[in-house]
This record gives sequence, structure tokens and C-alpha cells, in this order.
Amino acid sequence: MSSTGNIPKPSTHIYQEINEGKFKTTKHYQLVEVENGTQKLTDLINIVVNRGFARSAPHFWLKIRCGKRWENFTGLFKTSTPGIYFADKGHNNRKEDLLIVKLSNYERDMKVYYFRNYYTANLSAVLKLIN
Repeated sequence: MSSTGNIPKPSTHIYQEINEGKFKTTKHYQLVEVENGTQKLTDLINIVVNRGFARSAPHFWLKIRCGKRWENFTGLFKTSTPGIYFADKGHNNRKEDLLIVKLSNYERDMKVYYFRNYYTANLSAVLKLIN
């Protein structure tokens, strides 16, 4: 939970889009591989364009597959770098984990950098690490 010092190496989840072009505001992804660590997200995830109902106003919602249902996992917010978004995850409104999501190849490819037990509001050093 530290916001100072060394940035830990994240678990990197690599996803590719499936059902390409099937839905207008939702993209579905399937896990290809996990680098550096254990899997923190489900094999299937999707991102949905925010429709403006949440006060936090994320750009996308990241959803995970739990059984036969899609569950909201977290909101994705724009960074200063195009195609890169950030999110936080925690319990009881505490920001415990940092997620950086990088979309490329016309949003067909997605990398999710999952920093477990690490969160910082200053993303500049983290973004340098992944770019």
C-alpha cells in the first residue's frame, strides 16, 4: 500500500479480443498469458464504455466473468498517455491495488498490469515503467 519507494513488478495479464465487432459498446477479451506472477483476473474479461451513471465518471468499466455472469470489477480512467488507463482495487473504499490497462492494435489487444498491494496517485513513474 506504500506510495513511495520502489515500484513492485506487476503481474501482467495479456488478453486478445474475441467476438470482434459483435457488440457496439462492449469488447470481450480472452486471456492469452500471465507474465511475472500469478493470475489475478478471470480468463474472460470485458470493457464497457461508461454510460454516465456513476459519479466517478470512468471512461470504461472493466468486468470479470464469474460463473455465467459478468460482474463489475472496477472503472478505468484515462491517463495522459492515449490508450492507457488506470484503476484501483481494494476493500471498503481503500485503494490497495493499482491496475494499468494498455489497449493497442485498435483495442484488439489488452495488457493489464496488476500491482498487488501497491497504489499511488502519481502515475508518472509507473507509466515510464510500462512504456
